[in-house]
Amino acid sequence: MHTTSEPSMSIGIINVDKPTDITSMDVVRKIRKASGLRRIGHGGTLDPRATGVIPVAVGAATRLLEYLLDGNKSYIATIKLGTRTNTYDSEGIVTEYCDPSEITQENITDALSNFQGEIMQTPPMYSAIKIKGKRLYELARNGVIVHREPRKVSIHNLSFIEFEPPVLKIIIECGKGFYVRTFADDLGQILGCGAFLKSLRRLSSGPFRIEQSTKLNKVLLAFEEGRSFEILQEPGICIEEAQRLDLTELETQLVQDGRRISALADKNPHEDSGMARAYSPDGHLVAVMRHDFASSEWRPEKVFN
Repeated sequence: MHTTSEPSMSIGIINVDKPTDITSMDVVRKIRKASGLRRIGHGGTLDPRATGVIPVAVGAATRLLEYLLDGNKSYIATIKLGTRTNTYDSEGIVTEYCDPSEITQENITDALSNFQGEIMQTPPMYSAIKIKGKRLYELARNGVIVHREPRKVSIHNLSFIEFEPPVLKIIIECGKGFYVRTFADDLGQILGCGAFLKSLRRLSSGPFRIEQSTKLNKVLLAFEEGRSFEILQEPGICIEEAQRLDLTELETQLVQDGRRISALADKNPHEDSGMARAYSPDGHLVAVMRHDFASSEWRPEKVFN
């Protein structure tokens, strides 16, 4: 039986391969139950039918999740042409049919040219965005459709994989806030035949890759058998692009007390570096630091005791 106390060493990030037909919060609940730990959180929602990478933070590492939410993501999207649904995916009610037999790969390639760099995208009604305290999907389920302001999103790359009419597969590399379901619907409108997202698999989220992920059932088993150390990654991976600072014992104590340290000598910030991961002499993450260019100091932003 698990205790309700949280062991001091239970901190880190798990790269979970989410299965289909459960929510991202279901993943959190299952890990919370298997581990007996309270402080569990995920770093980016996946729709229930979607699979793939979902970073899960354990213990104090949950304080680093905000950095993951801003990270880039990549997906393999399977899109079916000729049908449009109210949810833009296979879960919804069909709203339009159209014969897509005349759509060619060249047509698709031309249509994809509309999705490059920064574009404006309108969030779907069936999403977790809140308007006046209500989630959009709650309103949609009650038959209420509200105006959604288009948002600026970024597409870094679109890679065409295959087209076996009426289904195509595309790899999408994008920034935060991008809805692949909306992309599928928008693509169908440009092609003039309608489309919906048939399936979705997240290949990466920030530094986490599907190749290094662990199936959820194996994550749960590792906790139940006391082998969580095999799947827990060092929490600083959440901001691996940030500069690394190796602190002395004195600097470690100062930072843990919320004090600033000098950014000179061996801790001079890299060019354009505004953030750093600070580690104690024994290799544990002590803090996330921000560089104060005016005083040439590093100030603690988040401290881990």
